[in-house]
Amino acid sequence: MAEQSSPSQVLVVDDSKVIRRAASKILDKDFDVEEAVDGEDAWEILQHNKNISVVFTDLGMPNLDGYGLLEKIRGSEDREIANLPVIIITGAEASEGAREEVLEMGATDFISKPFDSISLRSRAAAYINYREEVRALEKVSVTDKLTGLSTEAAFQKQAEKSIAYAQRHCTAMTVVRFDIDHFSELFVKHGKAIAEQILAKVSSFIREAMRKEDTAARLGVAKFALLLPSSDLLGATHVVTRICQRVSRLKLKLGQEVFQISFSAGITTLTAGDECDLDCLLEKAESALKQAIDEGGNKIIRYETGEVVTRQPPLEQVEVSIDAMLTQVAKEPPEVSNDELASAMIKLLPLISQADKNLKLGLSKVIVHLKNRLK
Repeated sequence: MAEQSSPSQVLVVDDSKVIRRAASKILDKDFDVEEAVDGEDAWEILQHNKNISVVFTDLGMPNLDGYGLLEKIRGSEDREIANLPVIIITGAEASEGAREEVLEMGATDFISKPFDSISLRSRAAAYINYREEVRALEKVSVTDKLTGLSTEAAFQKQAEKSIAYAQRHCTAMTVVRFDIDHFSELFVKHGKAIAEQILAKVSSFIREAMRKEDTAARLGVAKFALLLPSSDLLGATHVVTRICQRVSRLKLKLGQEVFQISFSAGITTLTAGDECDLDCLLEKAESALKQAIDEGGNKIIRYETGEVVTRQPPLEQVEVSIDAMLTQVAKEPPEVSNDELASAMIKLLPLISQADKNLKLGLSKVIVHLKNRLK
């Protein structure tokens, strides 16, 4: 077994000892190799060995097959595991349909049995180099490419500055952890492309709701965090509730099925005199988030004075004047919030419906869509 200290390792997963030995004999000239007898064995290795940089796996295996292993990897909350290159080892009998299925599930590449030494080593080297380049870029990048939010490294750096400022000036600061409910199930059932569309849309809701001084980040596949400087628990709860309500209006229609997307959130606040660091704050927020998930999701839990307290105050509909809003919209830039726009649209829907009916405007489908998005 390869040493944990190795910088890059290859994991070969196959129930055939002959195949494992053949692959290891080819690869161990250039890489450290781990072997797994099935998907369950491989998953256990991945949980404890963070040096694995590429996975070669067979599809047909007992206990947990290659499909199940790929599903676990791509659905993992650990972003390092979820982004691992996974190369499927296929036999001559593998159908085109099977290849398409695993590609849809997130397989990176294929290699056929019997494999030759050059192909196997070149695939391993190429994907290990690619993974190391991605890691290096992530360390210096401040923005997550898919979501437009901060990277984990950028979030940590900004959070440390904000905590130091809050402690020095005795001001409040709030940290929030969000998770998309049941995201792994959505990923497995509908594939990478749909999952990424959901992540991008949810992230846009976070960006729209946050203030200029706030920092939002993607910490994992479907894990998000929000940093709210100079914000107490009450103010932060208002912002978080607004985000969660926006997300809860998001519906995914695939065929005849309609899926409701929802968020769970945990909130904690650094108060005057509190010496808690970022790890401490995230731990408290995670504790509150875990309760929200355990209670079925679609909840906001606030962590207060060492206890987890469930409170989800509903946001009242914003009172708006249509005349006043028309004046605000005419300004450059427009001085109108998303909440005001949503409330105005709700207020105008009966008028739009009546106009459509009387004037034959052909807006019936648009009106139904608006009602679904705004309810």
